[in-house]
Amino acid sequence: MPKATKAQVKRERSQSKMAKVLKQKGYSKGKAPKGKEAHHVKPISSGGKTTKKNVRIISKAKHRKIHAGRRKRGKI
Repeated sequence: MPKATKAQVKRERSQSKMAKVLKQKGYSKGKAPKGKEAHHVKPISSGGKTTKKNVRIISKAKHRKIHAGRRKRGKI
């Protein structure tokens, strides 16, 4: 799995890019609802992109649980 460069990570994490994707997903203000967060299915650090297909809106608790599991497995 190719690792992303710092520049690629910075570009993919830009607020404007995320707002654009959230608007495409139907969130008119370009922000996730209260208590929810955007999650990249394929992590940016592993070459994932900020696209409608790769971003999911999930609860903050679920997001923490996913990343805690990834850390345990050494994926982050």
